Amino acid sequence: MGELSGQRALVTGASGGIGAEIARALARRGAALVLCARRGAELEELAAELRKAHGVAADVVVADLSVPGAAMELWGKATAGGPVDILVNNAGFGHFRPFGDIALERETEMLRLNIIALVELSHAFVAAHRDRPPEQAAYLMNVASIAAWQPVPHFATYAASKVFVRNFSEALHLEQKGKAVRVHCLCPGGTHTEFHATAGAGNYGKLANASMLSAADVAEQGVRAMLRGKKTLVTGVLNKLSCFFTGMSPRGVTSRASMFVMGKPRRDALPATTSSAKLPAGDKGT
Repeated sequence: MGELSGQRALVTGASGGIGAEIARALARRGAALVLCARRGAELEELAAELRKAHGVAADVVVADLSVPGAAMELWGKATAGGPVDILVNNAGFGHFRPFGDIALERETEMLRLNIIALVELSHAFVAAHRDRPPEQAAYLMNVASIAAWQPVPHFATYAASKVFVRNFSEALHLEQKGKAVRVHCLCPGGTHTEFHATAGAGNYGKLANASMLSAADVAEQGVRAMLRGKKTLVTGVLNKLSCFFTGMSPRGVTSRASMFVMGKPRRDALPATTSSAKLPAGDKGT
């Protein structure tokens, strides 16, 4: 019996990368899963793996949370099978391009996914556990990024969306002190996932490449921090140092430093104008 046996977790962006690894980390601890992403085949494969490896229930909901109304529809489907005790808002995407090179449709689509869907699901989760006894913890993890520490040219909208996620999550963490809901913000740095290819990125500088971690390491660290009640976790020593010094430096310096570390966009990696229907095969994911 794992420490999360008898609890159900909803994980968005679970078809690959950090989301899939968080689902695995929760299943190892005995949690039943509701897995959500756009890619149904990958979700079904992961669900079958978790059922076989850990003997947990694993349901699949295929949805594009950037579509208005999709988040609340997901919540209805997820809770139809029982209460959701753990919510992981991992779904998100970015594009590594100068602002203006990307269609406005895609910019607003990203903001709906990275911010609006996350707020809607968080609100439903907190409201659902308003009367839950404090000793029966319910966990909310929002996945932000170390991009939340500074402006990032070529990732301007994405990084700004992660500032919102970090500030929102840390405020909720304090609001919920002494209550049942424990709010955690996971802030990964560079992670080996499909995100970079989908974003049109990956041509990073040596420092960014040196700080890259595996999705499994990031997920395990995040789940451990969540269960300990930690407010925010930056994964990786180099990333922790980067955020520490960023907080002490003038914002103009940090913006220029992020340009140096991130390198230049790869022009052949992503169409300049696109929508979710035309994204590369990789699912949206932080």
